Amino acid sequence: MTMRKLLISTTAMLWMAGPMAESGASTPIDNPKYDLQTTKGPDANAGGWMINLGITGIRVRLEDHAPKVLTVGHVFPDSPASGRIQVGDVIVGAGSRKEFSTAHKFGYGMDKFGYEGPLMEFAAALETCQGTDGSGRMRIDFMRDGEMGHVVLEIGKAYGSFSESYPFDCDKTDRILEELLPYIASRQLENGTWGDRQHINAFAALALLASGDERYREHTRMAARAFAARTSEVIDYTNYDCWTHSLYGIYLGEYYLATRETWVLPELEEINRWLPKAQMGNGGWGHRPAERPGGNGYGAINILAMQCKMTWALIGRCGLPVDEDGFKSAHEFAKRGTNDIGYVWYADSLGGDGYADMGRTGAASLAHALASDRQGYSKYALRSARCIGKHPDTFSDTHGSPILGMGWTALGAAVDPESYRRTMDANRWWFTLAQCPDGTFYYQPNRDNNPQDFEAAPRLSATAATALILCMKDRRLAMMKLDAGSSSSASVQ
Repeated sequence: MTMRKLLISTTAMLWMAGPMAESGASTPIDNPKYDLQTTKGPDANAGGWMINLGITGIRVRLEDHAPKVLTVGHVFPDSPASGRIQVGDVIVGAGSRKEFSTAHKFGYGMDKFGYEGPLMEFAAALETCQGTDGSGRMRIDFMRDGEMGHVVLEIGKAYGSFSESYPFDCDKTDRILEELLPYIASRQLENGTWGDRQHINAFAALALLASGDERYREHTRMAARAFAARTSEVIDYTNYDCWTHSLYGIYLGEYYLATRETWVLPELEEINRWLPKAQMGNGGWGHRPAERPGGNGYGAINILAMQCKMTWALIGRCGLPVDEDGFKSAHEFAKRGTNDIGYVWYADSLGGDGYADMGRTGAASLAHALASDRQGYSKYALRSARCIGKHPDTFSDTHGSPILGMGWTALGAAVDPESYRRTMDANRWWFTLAQCPDGTFYYQPNRDNNPQDFEAAPRLSATAATALILCMKDRRLAMMKLDAGSSSSASVQ
């Protein structure tokens, strides 16, 4: 080995080992599933479930033994990095930084939540090169076979950078939606759905509805008809009926408020009758309705309780009377599982005074804010929204389905405008890195590491959630017009 290679190799080892002692970091992603495969779309050829580095076309792994670098696992053909970056390269810097300055912060726990490190620094460099003062070109420094090198990728400036107020008054947001919405519409099946996953169906339909674009009017109507056909007042213990009725009920409520098509009201009345029958004695809902012979899986949980409460609140906004006792019982269920900072735990018992992933908390914020405030529900909405704004560092980590959690987290934070701004600012990196060279968005690995959305639809799931979140810019849906912060700042009793 030459003296130059020895020096480079020694330096690289220090990069990899040194930050571990500085940060005390553990494995960046718990139980990484980098080799997990999907059969869907271009990601079927990507070699596994790795982290996307935006429109560069690079996929990487975070390594626990190398917390200040990014290890290349795949490069998409016909992307800016194709032919320039190779599998096995170790990216050590990007943009003006020849070396990333901090170690990954990607572990689980309040002392480890956050995304600081090479991911955020890479995202910042990628955005900067596309901005007004950028050149459209991005330097990447890497180590290959013990030798240091660099390339300059032609990224272009077609997308630009996010505005400080994004998604509001943001040309990049508009450009992204101009690509995502037609993609979502093109993926709709003849039966009006996008597949067998209720949350992807609901978010795809809600995004098209939220756009207000006449080109998607028939797509949103097809979805409404499909969802109506799959809901009724009949209790079905064999399927995950609470997911179906809550998510499709939310969409049907928003659809009626947007269109006032009268045929929707009898469909909502069916769901209105289903909700109290499916509700458990403690006020919540579980994966399956009510108590059934042989048990009900996990029992009542807050994500479903809050989606059902959202559905009920929207039904009320559509002019239909709801079961007030059942509604209050649902609120009490959530209240028992909400701690002093507004964080909503898994079920109706407190898991502590801290926080973790925010999907349930966002859903609770929306459910409380959508309700009539005669019971003081907006106080709870505001407290949960502010919890998200204070702790926006678990955005893509919600248990079970981070895609679902990201949507509810962002929209739930918007109940308090200041909290929404902090949440979007803290997670700007995610929107930059999740975008692929073809313009679609990709379901990134996360700290919960549940692979279901990756295996089922890595592009459609993330694209639908991203489009819904960015459609906040026009505030067309009822769930996007909430602002508890302007009406109530009182403490919750």
